[in-house]
Amino acid sequence: MGDIEATERSGTAVDDDTSTPLPTLLRKLGRTARFKALMAAFGTGLLTGGVALALYSLFGTAPVTVRTTYAQAGDFAALASILGGAVLAITVAAWLAGRAREADLWTTHHRWEVCATGAVALVLVFVVVRSWSEHLPSSYTAIRAESPYFAQLPTAVGATVLVAFGSILVLPLAFHMGTARTVGRGHAASATAAGLVVAAVLGVFAVRAGDDSVNVDHRTAAAAEIPSTPQSFATEAFRLQLPPLNNRPEATGREVLAAGTGFLVIGVDGLRAYDGATGEPRWHYLRRPQSGNRAMTYERGSAVVTGDRSIVTTLWRNGDDYHRITFDTITGDVLWTSDDTNDFNRISAVGLVAVSSTTLIMESDSALLGYDARTGAHRWTAPVDNNCRSTRSIPVVTANAVYRVLRCGGSTWRITAVDSGTGRVAGHRDSPGPSSAEPMLTLQDDTVLAHFRNSRYLQVSDPSELSTTPIHPSDKPFATTPTPTVDSTCKPRATRQILPVPSSVLVVCQNDESIGNATLDITGFR
Repeated sequence: MGDIEATERSGTAVDDDTSTPLPTLLRKLGRTARFKALMAAFGTGLLTGGVALALYSLFGTAPVTVRTTYAQAGDFAALASILGGAVLAITVAAWLAGRAREADLWTTHHRWEVCATGAVALVLVFVVVRSWSEHLPSSYTAIRAESPYFAQLPTAVGATVLVAFGSILVLPLAFHMGTARTVGRGHAASATAAGLVVAAVLGVFAVRAGDDSVNVDHRTAAAAEIPSTPQSFATEAFRLQLPPLNNRPEATGREVLAAGTGFLVIGVDGLRAYDGATGEPRWHYLRRPQSGNRAMTYERGSAVVTGDRSIVTTLWRNGDDYHRITFDTITGDVLWTSDDTNDFNRISAVGLVAVSSTTLIMESDSALLGYDARTGAHRWTAPVDNNCRSTRSIPVVTANAVYRVLRCGGSTWRITAVDSGTGRVAGHRDSPGPSSAEPMLTLQDDTVLAHFRNSRYLQVSDPSELSTTPIHPSDKPFATTPTPTVDSTCKPRATRQILPVPSSVLVVCQNDESIGNATLDITGFR
């Protein structure tokens, strides 16, 4: 009887053990754990490179303003640096936590993994949605076609791409941190290094993609002395026929200016310098079209040549933005631009005049400002006199002074002379008159002529004469320099200009380019 009961108890116990096994708390790694770990290590390298590239884009490149309807490169650089840094911190923590464990449990360990996975997934979704809502791909294409290349755009886009792909690759590690134990430190380091190499290559391409010099055809020349303008001329020395500007609306004519060792021809695409004795090209600075468009064009009529013809400063337009580029007229070297780190980049370029080879004069409503012509550095400021304000008259410049017209009070016109070397007020002259009788200033042979109402004029050749020289009635003509007479004709409907330049006198025939097939003809006489 006792044996039977023992046998039943034993059988019952055996049946219970085999039918209801206890659940395990261990989480298996799976067959692809090693591959996931290697991909996560590669993604860690991408993330590290992406964050570094984003920081460079944000702090190591110059910001450029584009249309508000486009994605802003600076915003995406900041986005990639902050969110990429957050994902990178989670990834590093996942590597450390996964390698520190001896086993993975479905309890406490998995709760942390779910939180980490959710954070990485949230970052990834946010980056994708933000890129889509801001039209990042189309904005990138449009900005590259409409604006000069700048490094912040491709580096910001590259950093965003690296952060997005890196986040995708580290997701499996965040979801199961124990996969970190399936690869040795050497293999993990090698995969991370491979990711860093890919990120570095992408970064190099991004920086090179922001180099605007690929859109510029710039050739320079050797230094030389500036020859004098001939006092007499008799024979034809050279003849140039420059091709037409057939691409409307660029058929707007070109400017020919005396500068350097000869003359400059300036068109919508840039500057070309020629030797005044032979007509041979010396240097040029030309901008190539980008995707069929001219992203930055020369602002016609903006070129200002210094008094000794050694420097020319030009204004270029890109949409609503203006850029000033200053050249050495002899060599063609770029001396400085308004985008450089100098004093000149903080002011507008409107109202600029040039003096000799040392000073550029900027006129504002409240002052005249002098800048070093070769560096753009600020030299002096001459404030407007008390109770006076600027007028529409453009200042005129002599060898040693700048003359401007001010309106003082409600009944006085004031002509002020400012020393161009120091900014000191060297003289002034007041003349009563109504607001409709503004004096007009002109320059003839370094002599200033002030034209007043009722056919009166004032003629001074030095600032010290401004306060004492009497105002004359215009009963005798002004002494002017005679225009050279040259026996040369132009085509019909052409604008003819005679221009004395170093080594020769030019006859410039600006043919009617509105018809789309006219040339610019230049003949040099010596």
